[in-house]
Amino acid sequence: MTLPERLSDTASRALRTLLAQGRATRPELAAALAVTKQTVSAAIAELEERGLVEAVAVQQGRTGRSALRYALHRSAGWVAGIDLGSARLRVAAARLDGTVVAERLVPNPAPTVSRDWPDQLELAAHALAEVAQELSESEGGLLGAAIAVPRAVPERRDLLADGGAEADDRLLAALAPVAPAAVWTENDVNCEAVAQLRYRPGPTPPSVLHLHVGAGLGVALIVEGAILRGARGRAGEIKGLAAPIPRGATAEEALAVGGLLEAAGHSRAAPLPGALDDLFAAAETGDPVAETALADEARGIGLLLRDLVAVLDPDLVVLSGTVGARPALHRRVVAEADRLGLGVEVAEDPLGDAAPVLGAAGLAADLVLDAVAPVR
Repeated sequence: MTLPERLSDTASRALRTLLAQGRATRPELAAALAVTKQTVSAAIAELEERGLVEAVAVQQGRTGRSALRYALHRSAGWVAGIDLGSARLRVAAARLDGTVVAERLVPNPAPTVSRDWPDQLELAAHALAEVAQELSESEGGLLGAAIAVPRAVPERRDLLADGGAEADDRLLAALAPVAPAAVWTENDVNCEAVAQLRYRPGPTPPSVLHLHVGAGLGVALIVEGAILRGARGRAGEIKGLAAPIPRGATAEEALAVGGLLEAAGHSRAAPLPGALDDLFAAAETGDPVAETALADEARGIGLLLRDLVAVLDPDLVVLSGTVGARPALHRRVVAEADRLGLGVEVAEDPLGDAAPVLGAAGLAADLVLDAVAPVR
């Protein structure tokens, strides 16, 4: 499958308005776009011909005249997000308006802190093929897929069209049988931040610092509704910063899962999530080693946040990841933030471990729209 051809300017704007509003009549679209009804009619005809919108209802006007209401076509196509996590991989399918229509979760039979496990990519491709089969009659074809990866991505580009890093070759080989029209990769923490923009309940503050503490350590920054990626896609790559506590040389060695497990007497390669569950349970019962490990973890995260907040001054901090999302740790980090006088709310991620795959699906929808209905 290939991406649809680029739409005209008015058709692009009309499609994006329909996606934002859900449904609209031609007069409503004309008013929203500040164009004539004739211009809107031509745009709707173009969108209908491409199979992107359809009439879904008849609205009765005050004068007795009726008007058709238009919405995204139920078979306009769909996008996929893939999260290659350490404990499980997830696949989510979404329509171009971001509505999730199917999901798959494949557990890692022997999870550790490593993000790379045997047959992981093949299992992801198989799960995606299952979703494609399920949606083939109801949602149309697979327009594009975005994969959340645990590394910096210098720029977002369609790997099928432009090629990517050597690390992307295995991705493309695994996905080839499913034949998406386009494939992108994005840093997994950035994907979590995209999910905050699309799926977090309520309005998003002007600036959000998203701190992920899991198998790795990373930051994403949302500023005025956009992800700050940096000049080379490396904004938020904080893993090499100096350790804020005496537990390893770098911040990632000190605060990610491996460092926390080792501090509590476990192997860095201990099976997950069982080892973490045991650690937190032991701390709840007053085990001194587990208690000290969690206290040091919270102190280290608090000190790291102190430096990040001093530089970035966000409206909100969100904690995520297999470590950061634990309520017992979150409470301790909040106490540390108060003790250090950070003056910013530290919130739990309301999307939990589904955030990376939701963000990847949302990103894929955005990138398909940028290709098909660009904002000029």
